[in-house]
Amino acid sequence: MAYYAIKGGEDAIRNSLHFYKDKIENSSNLEEEKIINSLGFAIDKILSEGSLYSKKLASQAIKRSAGDLLNAAFFLRAHRSSCQRIGICKPLDVNNMKIKRRISSSFKDIEGGQILGASNDYEIKLLIEQESLEYNYENYSDKTNIIKSALTPLREDGLVKVLKEEEEPWDITRSFPLAPYPRSALMQMMSRGESGSMLGFAYTSMRGYGDVHPTIGDLRVGSLDINFTHPFSNKEVKIGEIEATSVECVGTFNKDENDEVKLTTGFGFCFGENETKAISMSILDLTLYNNTYSVGTENIIASDFEMIMQHIDGIESFGFANHYKLPHYVTFQTDFQIFKSAKKYAQEEKE
Repeated sequence: MAYYAIKGGEDAIRNSLHFYKDKIENSSNLEEEKIINSLGFAIDKILSEGSLYSKKLASQAIKRSAGDLLNAAFFLRAHRSSCQRIGICKPLDVNNMKIKRRISSSFKDIEGGQILGASNDYEIKLLIEQESLEYNYENYSDKTNIIKSALTPLREDGLVKVLKEEEEPWDITRSFPLAPYPRSALMQMMSRGESGSMLGFAYTSMRGYGDVHPTIGDLRVGSLDINFTHPFSNKEVKIGEIEATSVECVGTFNKDENDEVKLTTGFGFCFGENETKAISMSILDLTLYNNTYSVGTENIIASDFEMIMQHIDGIESFGFANHYKLPHYVTFQTDFQIFKSAKKYAQEEKE
C-alpha cells in the first residue's frame, strides 16, 4: 500500500487561501472601531493571550480569523514576534489603577467601597429581552487615585504570608527557564495563557484535587499609566495607558519561613477585562506556592509546576493540535508497518 502527496500542492494551497478569503469576506468589511467598541471582551481575551496590547491589531486579527479567537490570538502573537523591543517600562502598581470596577467577597466594607461597575454577573442568563433599568452614573475612575488592596490591613498586621521576592524578574520571551521555575516566569506564562486551559486547571483544584476554595480579597478592573524613561532626556514620561484586571484571592493558612502561621494569598494580573482568567490565575498561584497538602500531592493537578508551565499556552496547544492536519505520511506508514508486524506476530503465536 502506498500513500503520496497530491500533485500540484502549491496550486491547491493558493486555491485554499483564495476560498478562505471568500469565506471571511463579510467579516473583513466590519469596521475596526465597531469591533473594538462592541466586542470588548473578545478584544481583551486575545490581547492577553496574544501578549500584545493593541486593540486595533486585535480587531484586525478577529476579522482575519472570522471570529476564531484562538486563531486571532495566534495572529497577534505572531505579529508580536516581529516587533522590535525598544525598552522596558517602569513597574506597575495596581494600587494606582484608575478603577472602573472593584469588588471584594472577603469583606463587606472596604476602603473606597464596592464598585460594581459594568457587569452582567447579576443578570438572569436567558436570551430574552430584558427590561430597561434606570441608573445613576458616577465616574469613579475620575475620583480614584490610590486605593490599596482590601487585604492591606491584614498584611500590615503581619497576618499574611509574604513570598520571597526575586532580585530580577525572569523574561520568558528571551529565555525559557528550567525547573525550579521562578515565580515571575510562571506569572508571565499565566498572564498570556489560554483562559479556558487555566480555568480547567483551577477548577480541578476547586473540585477536590487540592481542595482550594479561596475568597476574593480584591478584584479590580481599570487602567494603568505606562511610564518609560525617555532615551534622550532620561526623564520619566507617560507613553500611554493599558486596561487590566488584577485579582488577589485569600486561601487557607500555612507556615511561613519563620514557622509562623499566616494566611495565604494568590495573585492574578492580565491585559484587558478578563476577570475569570485573573481569578483562575490567582487560584493557580495560590495552589502552586502555598501547597499545604503533604499527603497525596501527586494527585493535585494544579500544584504540578510542569503541568501548568508547559500546558496553559493556547498558541502552543492550538498549533500542536492543528499541525496534525499537515502531511504525516511517513509517520502513518511507520505506525502501519509496526501494526502489521504486531498482527503477524500475534497470529503466529496463536498457531
